[in-house]
Amino acid sequence: MNCRICGSGSATKVGDVEYYAGFAWSVYDCPACGCRFTKHDDSIYNWLHEQPESIYSLYRDLADRTKPLFEQRDLERLKRQLTEVSKYKFIVDSVGRYPKNSRVLEVGCSRGQLTSYFILAGYDILGIDVSAEAIGAANATFGNFFAVADSPLVSQRAPYHVIYHTGMIGCVADPMKTTSGLLNLLRPGGQLLFNVPNRDACALRGQLWIDAATPPDVVTLFRPGFWTKHFSDVAIVRETIETFPPERAFATNLRRKLGPKWRIPQPVSLKASANRYKGGHRPNSEQDNRIWASFERAASLAARVTGIAKLLPSQATPFGLFVTMTKR
Repeated sequence: MNCRICGSGSATKVGDVEYYAGFAWSVYDCPACGCRFTKHDDSIYNWLHEQPESIYSLYRDLADRTKPLFEQRDLERLKRQLTEVSKYKFIVDSVGRYPKNSRVLEVGCSRGQLTSYFILAGYDILGIDVSAEAIGAANATFGNFFAVADSPLVSQRAPYHVIYHTGMIGCVADPMKTTSGLLNLLRPGGQLLFNVPNRDACALRGQLWIDAATPPDVVTLFRPGFWTKHFSDVAIVRETIETFPPERAFATNLRRKLGPKWRIPQPVSLKASANRYKGGHRPNSEQDNRIWASFERAASLAARVTGIAKLLPSQATPFGLFVTMTKR
């Protein structure tokens, strides 16, 4: 099997996942680049945006929450709301170091929830997305600052001081080609900022995929060091790994050593996928052993009280591999 990411012929199948009914896909590991991947389907992304009950309704909900703050021009409250999400905080803090006249491009802007902050802050920003449905909603909500990804505006406005995306690179067919193309749109010294799904977050025994970043949407998990290895010739690359608090890391380490093996959840309808993630519900929770869950809570409490949790290995968050590329 050839690796979809680096082209190596050494990729091997490690199992199958079916989070959503009708989407049973094979999972492959590539020892050459360290990525874990499934196939990519171009038709899925816009369809998810069009379905009011899909997982992408979470983006619709966030856009609805940011809209009144945007209309009130309450920049500080808008910032506080968005930066509750660590991947958005990374972008807001990083772009915030640039002067307000900087030219910025957001790729995979969805319905404009993050873009709205930079519009209100006065940046010269364009948000783009492959979904015409999402772009139409963004323009209607936040103004004419958005375009479909193949719009000539993207190249006409280049070169950019900053380009960013949040998690989008895990969804595309060719992550390396996409990244190279974005770097080409930057001026020398400009920065490309993004976060990616971290394969190291698959920490439990037998875990094939990250439960909060499921195919057919997210189709590639990356190992730390991947971006440094492949792009250091054209950019200065810095990778930062976000980790869980010690108590959460302790629980993961405990389960990895002693707990039940990770299980793929029962498939649900793709149209109803949002219900799986609302309210902090974990896809695997319905299959957890209740006795084990009680033991885990008691052990985690004891570890927090005694301070043992701080002595154990850290644990990467699913989306907290943050990458900064400064174009040479």
